[in-house]
Amino acid sequence: MKLLLISIHQQDIEEFKKAPTDISALGVRYLSSHLKSRGHKINLLFLPKPYGQEENREELNQINSLILKLSPDLIGISLMSNNFFRAKAVTKAIKDEINVPIIWGGIHPTIEPENCLNYADLVCVGEGEIALENLLRMRLNKIDDLNIRGIWYKKNNQAVDKGAGPLIQNLGDISYPDYNLADHYIIHDGRLVPMSTDIFKQYYPASAGDHRLISTRGCLHACAYCCNSVFKSMYGGNYLRKRLVDEVIDEMMEARRQFPFVRSFKLMDDSFTANSLDWLKEFSRQYKDKVNLPFFCLVSPTTINQEKIDILIDCGLKIVQMGLQSGSDRINKEIYLRYITSNKFLEVVRMLDKYRDKLELTIDVIIDNPYEKEEDLLKTISVLNQIKRPFRLALYSLAFYPGTELYKRIVKDKILIDNKEYLYKEFHLFRKKYLNKIIFLIPYLSKERVGYFVSKRQRILVKFYLNLLFFVYLNKNKFPFLFLRKIISLIKKKSSRIE
Repeated sequence: MKLLLISIHQQDIEEFKKAPTDISALGVRYLSSHLKSRGHKINLLFLPKPYGQEENREELNQINSLILKLSPDLIGISLMSNNFFRAKAVTKAIKDEINVPIIWGGIHPTIEPENCLNYADLVCVGEGEIALENLLRMRLNKIDDLNIRGIWYKKNNQAVDKGAGPLIQNLGDISYPDYNLADHYIIHDGRLVPMSTDIFKQYYPASAGDHRLISTRGCLHACAYCCNSVFKSMYGGNYLRKRLVDEVIDEMMEARRQFPFVRSFKLMDDSFTANSLDWLKEFSRQYKDKVNLPFFCLVSPTTINQEKIDILIDCGLKIVQMGLQSGSDRINKEIYLRYITSNKFLEVVRMLDKYRDKLELTIDVIIDNPYEKEEDLLKTISVLNQIKRPFRLALYSLAFYPGTELYKRIVKDKILIDNKEYLYKEFHLFRKKYLNKIIFLIPYLSKERVGYFVSKRQRILVKFYLNLLFFVYLNKNKFPFLFLRKIISLIKKKSSRIE
């Protein structure tokens, strides 16, 4: 059968964007390669847009023209929650002109399948490879009378719950993500065009040339704010699965053969160091011998140790990202269900400090939490202020996604009245409160300067200078470097004179 997979992407806000929208889209690429291996004809269409924009009428018309040209038996749309309105508009535009069944999949349809069935004919809940393979095998003769695990539909105007799609336990059974550009299309500069290598390079992740892949599926943790808490409740103990080293290395070598411009790799596992010590030793040996490029990975304080970090740095690890989320143990334990203390976090940071000449560190922090009190934010500031500079900070504004443990709690506590915000929220756009601004500025300021802005926070002039510094650093990419240094130096001198 013929399937068109549409992947919706949103560019990050101005402050963070270094390149056009990232179309890594590992989910749909894995899905496409799996279904191709089963004999189906698959095309991919990528819809990248800047934050806050939707497809215009001309772009929607071009999408319909492509559908008429390809004549698919089924259209699949992959979306996250903040792309809901775009998916809804694209679906409506297709249905107004073309009679073809549409299935939605991805994180948002998994957490809100019943609502999504108000717009799509079918919804794939959970992991999609086996579920969609089984759906295509049925040849879609009658979509209101299916018996396929993971494929939801409506019958007599009621959603039919078919549970979550089966997990693939042996990740080696899945082909590598589909990068066959000959089958791919993209809306680029307002025109729907076939994908080319030159266009693809423009949408490569973050810093052009970083190739993304994963060695695992799932996560050890079930943090209350994360979709993994939803998936773990669906799938239980077999949710975290791992690939063989040979498969990961072979995928990297294939990526380099296909795209000679690859300069580094981003291992996007929720915690790459959840792999065993023996696995990492074998990975290091093969990576140095066959790949030998810098790489990035995410780690957890509970899965990283001295021996693992030694192994990874030896084979090319250059950037590591790790979550603090809150410096308050109360918030992490009671609200986020993260059983990692601030002392454990700082212990790992001190270990990583030994590699400062070889390793860049990025710390994740969540703010805008209604359960946090001032004392909790001050603890976050205190913990971050103990980290040696330089380091990078990734700040996230807390969003409440239906189905997560945190969402259930906030509804029960009647803190949340209207939760539509999560559908369009850009989670890097945090509230511009005084303590939030201090947290944002910590990587740029000395420990003494941070302490000064905390201890003198009730003073009007101190607030003024803090706000001015925040504005300058928030817009630092817009100022010439020498001017930026002068203005920052002037602000610091003026603020230091306040007694």
